[in-house]
Amino acid sequence: MRVLLVDDHPIVQQVLGAVARNVFSGAQIDIASDLEQAIQSAGDGNAPDLVLLDLGLPGCAGIEALTAFRRAHPQSRVVVVSANEDRGSMAGAIEAGAAGYVPKTHTPPLIAVALRVVAEGGTYVPA
Repeated sequence: MRVLLVDDHPIVQQVLGAVARNVFSGAQIDIASDLEQAIQSAGDGNAPDLVLLDLGLPGCAGIEALTAFRRAHPQSRVVVVSANEDRGSMAGAIEAGAAGYVPKTHTPPLIAVALRVVAEGGTYVPA
């Protein structure tokens, strides 16, 4: 499995990377700090199976990051990771093609649950 973490904050990259390594033993974990880097990283003919995508990336606002990534790599399952916890943001992300939505206030065990649900083909939205 190939997992791509897209966030511009090193601490978030580290935590999400640790959770992903724990959930997907032996997975290839790649990191991108902005949308352009993420699209290029995924464009080498080996698109990631799972993408954890922050919606607050430099140079793009909100759902724009998800829409652009999905347009470039529709085969990848994308989990939005965001500081926004309102229902409108969650619904908008799912409508735009996200397979899950994880608020940054989730604990690592809860993030792990979300990643497993999405990796198994389900959709994860917090209660």
